[in-house]
Amino acid sequence: MKRKSLIVIPALILVTSFLATPAIADTKPPAPSEANDPKIIYKLAQEKFLSDFRIYEDKRRAINLSFKEAIDKALSDARALNVPGQSQIQKRQNMNTRQNLVIAATAIRDAAIESLGLPPIAPTPPAKAPKSEKSKKPRPSN
Repeated sequence: MKRKSLIVIPALILVTSFLATPAIADTKPPAPSEANDPKIIYKLAQEKFLSDFRIYEDKRRAINLSFKEAIDKALSDARALNVPGQSQIQKRQNMNTRQNLVIAATAIRDAAIESLGLPPIAPTPPAKAPKSEKSKKPRPSN
């Protein structure tokens, strides 16, 4: 019996000491992962915004270029039809034709720009870390 108690008592002490010790955690902060770092997320969103904005602007420029060509054609056609010796009615018809062509080109341009949708919106930069407050203890005067 004495021999058994000599083995059991130290074994119980060892078992309870393993259960009683708290787990020691790693004190180093975890490395910031790319998926959770706000700066990296903002940088990726900014790059996507810039590429989307370039594409949007390129499409809008193409629409405006075709609009300008349509207006230039309408104005050149109106000038070609304007010959000396026309009656007032012919002049009015030419002006109305030119005006209708400009209105049609404007409507086509507006519809094309509207079909592009809204321009891309820039991402919001991540919030800056708050500054630590300095203690407001009076400084000793020297």
